[in-house]
Amino acid sequence: MNYRILHLLVWFFCTGSLVMAQGYPDRHSTGLGDGWLSCQEAANPNPIRGNGHWIMYNLGHNYAMTTSTIWNFNTPERINSYNNESWSLLPLVGKTEDGLKDIVIDLSNDGITWTEHGRFTIPKAPASSFYQGVPDPDFTGKAARYVLVTALSNHGGDCYGLGEFKIQATVVINTDTKDLLSDAKIEVFPNPFSEVTTVSLDGFPSGDAHISIKDLTGKSMKEMAINIGDKQEKIQISGATWPNGLYLLQLTQNEISKTVKLEILR
Repeated sequence: MNYRILHLLVWFFCTGSLVMAQGYPDRHSTGLGDGWLSCQEAANPNPIRGNGHWIMYNLGHNYAMTTSTIWNFNTPERINSYNNESWSLLPLVGKTEDGLKDIVIDLSNDGITWTEHGRFTIPKAPASSFYQGVPDPDFTGKAARYVLVTALSNHGGDCYGLGEFKIQATVVINTDTKDLLSDAKIEVFPNPFSEVTTVSLDGFPSGDAHISIKDLTGKSMKEMAINIGDKQEKIQISGATWPNGLYLLQLTQNEISKTVKLEILR
C-alpha cells in the first residue's frame, strides 16, 4: 500500500500577511491526515538526487527566507482491528519511525537549476498533540521559488514522512531579474574518467566563481576559486586519488549555481 502525498503543510509569510497556512499555529496533531507520507520512490526534480523520497514546495514567487520550524511525522503506529477479525489485524501504514531523519534541502529559482542549502537531522516526533516541532533550518535570507526536501534516511520505518514545514519569508519585489547562468553550460569530457578530466565552461559571465566537488555523502573532495575571463573556459580536474563512484561538481557565481555529475571508473 503506497501513499505518495497526503498533505503538504507549509506556511509562508509575506510582508505581514499570511500567504499559505494549514494545520496548527504551534502544535501538531497525531492524525495521519496532518502530514505527508511516501512509501514509493520517485524521480527527484533535482537530477543529481536520483530516485527517492522527496517533497518540493512551489511558492509561486521568489521569497527571501529566514528562520523555519519543522514538525516531523507525528503519527503513532496505526492498528486496524475490529473484533479480532482476520481482515483487520494488520497494522495500517504510518508510524513515527517513518519520520525523516537526515535530509538535504535544495533551492531553485526556476525548478531546473538547484543549489544545495544544507543537510540537517530531524529528531523523531513524540506522537503527542503538544508537539511543537524543532527550529531548523535557518535560510539566512536566501531567495528561492522552489524548496526541495530530499530524504536521506528515516527513523527506521518502511515509509518516509513529514508533518509540517513553516518558513518565515518575505516576497522578493524584483522577480524579473534574469538568471545570469540560465544559458551557461558545464560539459565534462571524458566522463566517466579514471585520472584526469576536462571541465568546459561555456556562456558564463566573466568574473570570480567557486567550484566545489563533493561525493554523494556530502564529503568535500575539492574546493577551488577561479576567475572566468572568457566565455569559454577549460579547467582540468584530477581525481587520481578518489575512489570509484559518483561526485557532484557545483560551480557558484553571483550566488547562482550550476551542478553536474562526475564519475570515477577504473
